[in-house]
Amino acid sequence: MKCSVCGKDELLPFKCKYCGEFFCAEHRLPEKHNCLGIFAASSPYEKEMREVRMKVKAEEEIMKAISRKTIFREAVHIAVSVILVSLVGLSLIGYESLLFINPSITILYITGFSLSYLMHESAHRIVARRNNVRAYFKLDPIGSLLTLVSAIPMLPIKFIAPGAVVLATPSTIKTLGSTAFWGPATNIALSVILYISSLISRSLFFYPPLSGILLILAKFNAFIAFFNLLPFGPLDGLKIIKWSIARWAIAVALSVTLMFLTW
Repeated sequence: MKCSVCGKDELLPFKCKYCGEFFCAEHRLPEKHNCLGIFAASSPYEKEMREVRMKVKAEEEIMKAISRKTIFREAVHIAVSVILVSLVGLSLIGYESLLFINPSITILYITGFSLSYLMHESAHRIVARRNNVRAYFKLDPIGSLLTLVSAIPMLPIKFIAPGAVVLATPSTIKTLGSTAFWGPATNIALSVILYISSLISRSLFFYPPLSGILLILAKFNAFIAFFNLLPFGPLDGLKIIKWSIARWAIAVALSVTLMFLTW
């Protein structure tokens, strides 16, 4: 049989396993006869690396699918918690009062309550991620139930903790404390801004209901801050105390003062 390159007769020619042609001893290697299937001629190391790359790619696809599922679940948890918190906020006004006020005012209240809670949880998440800690929001069944019960208008004590930002990786006391601190701190800052804005609105005779809306939102933020600063269970207070009792005391004093001013 003749070599496919040089035409030399070979009694026992070499058959290329990549292109299927026959060659002499001189042209038997794929690179010697410009084999069209030379891309498949790889070393054991290259084959191993190709398998590793395929495995990594498959794992990446799985992680992307899990990530999409996690993002969707987190979005649902946040949406449910925002609804529950808004109901508690509206219970402070009284559901019957909503029947007699402009719908746009109701929308302003709901927007204010929702943003107050979202900014609290976002502060936790931002600080955690700045400390290179993966964090996500998770709805708490018991907390959600208690928050829902708190939406009953006649109840004097309100529980606002339908869920929380969970740190997915082990963290130091400082990271846990600072992450917890900036949630209530955000609400304290919002309460101050809203309270001052309500005073300005009242003194300048802006849209009359605006002053009342701002005052209620200021009260709501002050309460969220105070409630989360309580040193019990999963609330922020205990984590902050372990990190810095001075910061905790200052935050509590500010939140109580704001609650008194906005009452």
